[in-house]
Amino acid sequence: MAPPDPGPLPPIDVASRDLPVETIGAGTRLARIHRSDLGPLFFGSTGGNRFDDPTKTYGVCYLATTLEGAFAETCLRAVGARFVAMTFLEARSFSEIEVTAALRLVSFQGPGLAQLGATGAVTSGPHAVAQLWSRAVHDHLSSPDGITYRANHDNGELCVALFDQTSARLKPAEPQPIMNDRSRLAALLARYKVGLG
Repeated sequence: MAPPDPGPLPPIDVASRDLPVETIGAGTRLARIHRSDLGPLFFGSTGGNRFDDPTKTYGVCYLATTLEGAFAETCLRAVGARFVAMTFLEARSFSEIEVTAALRLVSFQGPGLAQLGATGAVTSGPHAVAQLWSRAVHDHLSSPDGITYRANHDNGELCVALFDQTSARLKPAEPQPIMNDRSRLAALLARYKVGLG
């Protein structure tokens, strides 16, 4: 039996293709759940996350268009788990991030996938494949600001991966520890039918 296809790699002509770009306008608010000991804006370059730079040259910050999307991507990574660890949540905060100037993001969802020569495997398969796409998008002559994609743990939600060049166009509100708003947390747990462990 052949090994599973890891997903399509960027085509050799990707640098000359017109990219499917979506614009997020000034005033848009994005959501992020992050470790409380780190600031709301963190552009990581470890290579450990989906759209991180494989050469570890530029940083990437991961957000969602809703709190639900941020929760799904950050807190539900243990596939099939029926509980979220209390200690995990106690160490995390929710931040709302305002976009202060327009962001141009390449769409890795909907018809954008076909335009790119990609499939949904890029956003749900091996990180190594997604990271090559990140590099191709980052280096494109049109200089996009990041990527939009469907949340891997709730594909009804939209996430964004922003390159570090966007940091001056993002204004975070004061972080709120997740455990401080029990009713909001209860609604999130009920949505995904998970409990506290």
